Amino acid sequence: MASEPSPETRSPDPRHAETMSTTHHRWRIVVDFVRANDVSDVCLCGGSVTARLEGRIVRLSEEGALSTEDVMEMIRELLASQRGVATETDSIMGAVDFTTELFAKRFRVNIARARGELFASMRPLPEQAPEPGQIGLSAQLVRLVTGLSSGLVLVTGPTGSGKTTTIAALIQAINKAKQAKIITIEDPIEFLFQADQSEVIQREIGSDTMSYEQGLREALRQNPDVIVVGEIRDSETAMVALQAAETGHLVFGSLHASSVVESIGRYLLLGSIERTAEMRYVLGKVFRVITNQRLLRKRGGGRIAVREVCIHAPNLEAVIQRGNDQELNNYMLAGRESGMIDFQTALKSVQSIVDSGDYQLFGK
Repeated sequence: MASEPSPETRSPDPRHAETMSTTHHRWRIVVDFVRANDVSDVCLCGGSVTARLEGRIVRLSEEGALSTEDVMEMIRELLASQRGVATETDSIMGAVDFTTELFAKRFRVNIARARGELFASMRPLPEQAPEPGQIGLSAQLVRLVTGLSSGLVLVTGPTGSGKTTTIAALIQAINKAKQAKIITIEDPIEFLFQADQSEVIQREIGSDTMSYEQGLREALRQNPDVIVVGEIRDSETAMVALQAAETGHLVFGSLHASSVVESIGRYLLLGSIERTAEMRYVLGKVFRVITNQRLLRKRGGGRIAVREVCIHAPNLEAVIQRGNDQELNNYMLAGRESGMIDFQTALKSVQSIVDSGDYQLFGK
């Protein structure tokens, strides 16, 4: 009897090759749909593939067209593209995060388990940072930000409100406007920057540094002018970001909050109770811009970012340091000449193009 061929010489199983080819084709359909539409997220779960299109969830295949095993094959192909991560999902509690490229389109991927089975959540990553005007950032605000040399710029809002996009547009404006050393700490890297007037160094959590806090501390030893913290979500990162802003760096960070006023409270809650007074004093002194945004549907399709903007001034510094955060609303309402705007005024200014349902939901 002839000996069994080694794995290197054994002919490939044609059934496996056929499965891979079919799965490959399905991924091509998904990526083509993402490219052609305003898709913010893709989900593979059970026997379905869905996308969030302009805030609504749509199915990418007819019901019953895909089996659970078909979708599982698509997820396995994602995992196979990442060395060293597949074993993390072997346990019931295992989950992995990574970025991948499919047909020249980059995605941020999370794979976890639901009822014991794998599912995948994917966010398409943009090709390049948008121009500020393309996402509704005023020229006045862009001039202010590009002219800053130190302080803290907070971009806040709910999940999926475009915070990362706004920060990227502002960083690109700085990149084009002046010479600066910019270091970003991201999870994952989303927009890829090409150096223009500035030097841009992008670092990713997990592959280049262990955490936001560690990356931020390391950045302070790397002679930056501008530091971008993808998300401020723990006490250590919040404290170091304040220290960096206080010692002459321009720091950008995102935070989950539903308003400018809530952003102040959320930031302070990240610290310990014992340090609240200290953090409040420093935050009042170093903040330069706090903007809060929501993505609302437009009439006829697409979405628009509606932002309220608060800009540093001596009287606002005192308001925050005294703990009278609610007074910020009045200052934003009256501060149009300096570039400030409250949410309701911003919403009314775009009423004619915002979906009537969203306008009624968020308007007063």
